[in-house]
Amino acid sequence: MPMVGLGTWLISNDEVSRVVTDALNLGYKHIDTAQVYQNESGIGEAISKLPIERNKFFITTKMWPGMIGDETFQDFKGALNACDQSLQMLQSDYIDLYLIHNPFGKDCRLEQWEALVELQKQGKVKDIGVSNYNVKHIQEIEHANLPMPVANQIEIHPYHMIPDPLQAYMMKHNILPIAYSTLAPLPNWRKGSRWNSKPEAMKNDPSIPFLKIAKTYNVSVAQLLLQWSLQNGWPILPKTTSKERLKENLDLDFTISSEDMNHISTSNKDQSLAWQEKFDPLDVE
Repeated sequence: MPMVGLGTWLISNDEVSRVVTDALNLGYKHIDTAQVYQNESGIGEAISKLPIERNKFFITTKMWPGMIGDETFQDFKGALNACDQSLQMLQSDYIDLYLIHNPFGKDCRLEQWEALVELQKQGKVKDIGVSNYNVKHIQEIEHANLPMPVANQIEIHPYHMIPDPLQAYMMKHNILPIAYSTLAPLPNWRKGSRWNSKPEAMKNDPSIPFLKIAKTYNVSVAQLLLQWSLQNGWPILPKTTSKERLKENLDLDFTISSEDMNHISTSNKDQSLAWQEKFDPLDVE
């Protein structure tokens, strides 16, 4: 899996085609999307028009299993159909990494995972994984003696580190942590979006965290946070619609010292910022 990818959450279907085209032309090799983002068809349109062979880039998408208290959860057949719909919209014969987007469907989680195993057997997806899963969620798969996920895409940034038990469990089972919302500490991150649960004090704080450290490397704070994740071994999925920011997010040719890495990592607040009202999907039963 390429270590730097383009995140597309909150990029509209109308705009995503241009952004993906810019990203792939700049050298991005990984596009991350999801059924619930409602932009897979725009991504497929961009891919179909570019003279780039399909095996030269990596696509991650996610099956939406359902939202707590909001809708019916996907069953085995529904999960299979969701993948077929994604393949059609992405205009691709296969998906490189297919994830279950969240652990909300408690009574259906194993059935959903069995569907992903079947999709892998059919060759429609190369690898399968999960997103926003904690130890107890992945253990259901382990205890059922099913193939284990290869990756777990979770919120990781200096204010929301991987819980120690989850990190140890994933390391033991060779499950790769993939980081989303790496740039959450930035003051302008998701500004005005309801998908931003920063406390008011944090939203209104004009100071820029880690700016002093970033200046010592002559990089932006965004670049510092992205490189911090890479040096921890976590692939990143920064989202932007700006061509200049797309370039900047690839320009990570520097090394953060061990002292600075430690300083950034010890800023942990155990606080999810990417969801609503302090909700953290890792805490779901």
